[in-house]
Amino acid sequence: MLELRSLQMMMNPHFVFNVMNSIQHYINTKDSNSANKILTGFAKLIRMNLEICTKSFISLYEELEYLELYLSLEKKRLGEKFKYHIYLQNTIDKEETLIPSMILQPYIENAIWHGLMPKEDGGKLDIRIAFKGEDHLVIEIIDDGIGIDNSMKSKKGHHISKGMSLTRERINLLNQVEPNPIRIDVKQNGISGTFVSILIPLKR
Repeated sequence: MLELRSLQMMMNPHFVFNVMNSIQHYINTKDSNSANKILTGFAKLIRMNLEICTKSFISLYEELEYLELYLSLEKKRLGEKFKYHIYLQNTIDKEETLIPSMILQPYIENAIWHGLMPKEDGGKLDIRIAFKGEDHLVIEIIDDGIGIDNSMKSKKGHHISKGMSLTRERINLLNQVEPNPIRIDVKQNGISGTFVSILIPLKR
């Protein structure tokens, strides 16, 4: 559990580094009004990040609130090049459903930065959350970007997202202490695009 907590805390500098890259974009545009609004949003995002990264599990409500803020800021940065939608099964109780903290954002960030941004015309991101049977929650992250296999080839196989790597390490540790494993599948969705499936056992 101490090793797990250490990995969770490592998410902070990685996350802040990427946030600072985004802030630099707004400063370079010399649009001070927009830059100030974005900085306020990022400050709130970082504060939320500090709160949730200290917890092993958070409610789906907290996770969605965090993701909505993150995605809205990326939308402001990318404009019409980026479209997203979150689909939530209406029978899911967001307050009572628990998921591991910081499990979705690294995959979403990777989809935006390495899948959609390399495309000149951008693209879209879908996040789908539903029950699978009575005992599991399935979360799918689907983008129509260049595809993870193509992204790896363009970087000669050397690029591995730090956030995704840390998340996999955390999940491996969680699976050692929790009775039912979390399963993650990441694959290219045809000739382009990436499909991520996260199967989470429900905590009773």
